Amino acid sequence: MAKRDIGAVMEGLFTGFLGPLVVGGKMQPGRPIGGKLALLMERERPLVDIDLVAHMALARVRLARRLAPVDRFEAPEAQEWALAAVLHDIVQSTHPGFNATFRRKLPNKLLDICEATLDQLPGPHNVGAALSRHTLFSRLFQITRTDIDLKWWTGSAHFKGEDVPTRLKAWPEIRRVLEDHHPRPLMTLPDSGSSVDASKFATMVQLFLRKTPLTDLITAARPQPLFWWTPETLSLVSTRAGRTLVLRALRAAPSRRSTDAALGRATRNLVLGRAYKALGVAADFLGEKSLSEAEEQIAQEANELAADTDQDSAFTQAVGALVARRYIGMHGENFGDVERMRLLSVLNPLATSTSAKAVEALLSP
Repeated sequence: MAKRDIGAVMEGLFTGFLGPLVVGGKMQPGRPIGGKLALLMERERPLVDIDLVAHMALARVRLARRLAPVDRFEAPEAQEWALAAVLHDIVQSTHPGFNATFRRKLPNKLLDICEATLDQLPGPHNVGAALSRHTLFSRLFQITRTDIDLKWWTGSAHFKGEDVPTRLKAWPEIRRVLEDHHPRPLMTLPDSGSSVDASKFATMVQLFLRKTPLTDLITAARPQPLFWWTPETLSLVSTRAGRTLVLRALRAAPSRRSTDAALGRATRNLVLGRAYKALGVAADFLGEKSLSEAEEQIAQEANELAADTDQDSAFTQAVGALVARRYIGMHGENFGDVERMRLLSVLNPLATSTSAKAVEALLSP
C-alpha cells in the first residue's frame, strides 16, 4: 500500500472536516486517518485553502470573545490536529460502508486505535489551551448526517449521508418522486444501520471530551454521553481563570436547569464514591456558581433563588448554597453589610431546604 502524504491528509482533514466543523457547512470526511498519522501532524505545515483558514480564525475569535478578551488564535497546534484526526475517525467509524460482510469488525478496531491515540494526548496545559480547543470542537454535537429516503413510481432507494444521483430525481412530477430527509445527530449514528458498537462509540466520545474540558462542561446538559467530573474538568475549575470562563459560558447557556441536573448527578457521584478531594473542588465551583447567581438575582431585584423540583438540580443548588453561605461567613469582610445580608437572604432558602439537609446527611461521618 502506498505511503500516505501527511500534507495531503492534513489538507483533506481541514477542508473536509475541521474547517466545516468550526465555521459550519457541509462536511466531507475522508478515509480513516489512524493514530500514527494523527500524531505526526504539526502546526507548521501550510494549508492551501487560505480563505477557509481566514474564516476559521475569525469564527474561533468570535466564539472565544463571548468568554474572554481574545484577539486572535494561532494555527492549531500539533495536539489539536491530532484531536481533530481522532474525532474524524470516531465519526467515520459509523460509515455505512463498514456494514458489509467482511468489514463489520473494522469500526470497533478503528475505535480501539482512537482510544490508543487519545491515551497519548494530554489535556490542555492551561486555561488558554482549554479555550483554544473549545473554539475548535465546540460544535461537536452539531455533527449530523442526513439520510435520504427516495421513492418513485417504480422503486425506492435509501442514501446514508450521500447525495442522490440527479438521474433518480429527474422528472419528479411525472415519475412521482418523493424525497424524505432524516437528520442523524452524532450520538444516533451507531443506531442507523452502522456496525459499530453504540456503547463503545459513546465511550470514545466521552474520552474525547476529556481532552477538551471546557467543551465537556459547557455541553454538560447533553443527553449522552452523560457528564461526569473528570481530572481535566476539575483541573479547569480549580483555577480562578478557569472558573470565570466556565461560569460565563454556563450563564449564557440556554438549558440552565439541565446543566444543573448534570452537575448535580456528577457531584453526587463524587459524594457516594467518597472522592473527597475532587468533591472539594467541585463544591467550591458550585459555591461560586451559586454566589454568582445570587448576585444576579439581587441585580434583578429578586428576593430569592427559586428551588428546583428536579432532584439532581436541587442537589446542585443545595451544595452551591451551602458552600456560598460558608464562604460569606468566612470572608464577610469582602462584602458590605447590606450586600452580605441580601446575599444570605437569597441563599438561605436553598441552604436550609430538604435537599440541603440531605446533602449534609450524606457528608456527615
